[in-house]
Amino acid sequence: MMPITKKKVLLCTGALNETNNTENQYKKSLLESGFECEILQVLHFEFINQDELQKHLLDAESYSGLILTSPRAAAAIAMLKIQNPICIEPWLKLPTFCIGQATELITKEQIGLSYILGSDSGNAKNLGNFIINTWKKNCKKPLLLPCSNIAKDTILKMLSEENISVKKIVIYKTKVHDSLKKSVHEALIQLPQVLVFFSPSIVENIIIAISNEISILQTYKIVAIGPVTEQALLNFNITVHGVAEKPEPKALTKIINKLFID
Repeated sequence: MMPITKKKVLLCTGALNETNNTENQYKKSLLESGFECEILQVLHFEFINQDELQKHLLDAESYSGLILTSPRAAAAIAMLKIQNPICIEPWLKLPTFCIGQATELITKEQIGLSYILGSDSGNAKNLGNFIINTWKKNCKKPLLLPCSNIAKDTILKMLSEENISVKKIVIYKTKVHDSLKKSVHEALIQLPQVLVFFSPSIVENIIIAISNEISILQTYKIVAIGPVTEQALLNFNITVHGVAEKPEPKALTKIINKLFID
């Protein structure tokens, strides 16, 4: 069902992904459902430890598979492939465990891997359970986990408790976008009805940006991408009106539509 009148949605995201327009897919889905939509870029990313990542990719025989928990992790490998295509070839026969359609899309189209599992899991906890329940007996060697410097250790801890070894490599840094405080205030002046938060780090940095004006967030309908982001909001006593269980445009649009239909 379409909203009767247009409602404004503000997507509080990380860095805009020019390689596959992930953020624009969310915006497109909302526009098609009758919403107005703007994007607030909260974070930006810097790839690091590329030499170390390449070393491990070239040593695929030491691993049972690859875990990619974000589009940015996949993009880092895609960039490395451009420089040295041979580093991807050994992974074609190994499984890649992904979270979300955006990560899967980059993994398929830009890295060239097609043996992808678990992409509909929606979050780290679900992907961890998927690996444990369906792949544990095949994990005789470690799984390779490239991630950000602020990534939660959810999957690593879950798998370690099941005696599944994981090699974690930090391959990108997450940084606060320049002039975030100014950008947040300019975005809120446009009077959006809904604010969408994509990650715990985005929640934390927006809270810092608005500092003593945190109560203003109670005037909006707040939507979180996933339960971990929801918990980050609840930790600041912010009411959450909806949670998209999967990091996908359709899941988000469905939740926001429901806010105005109920």
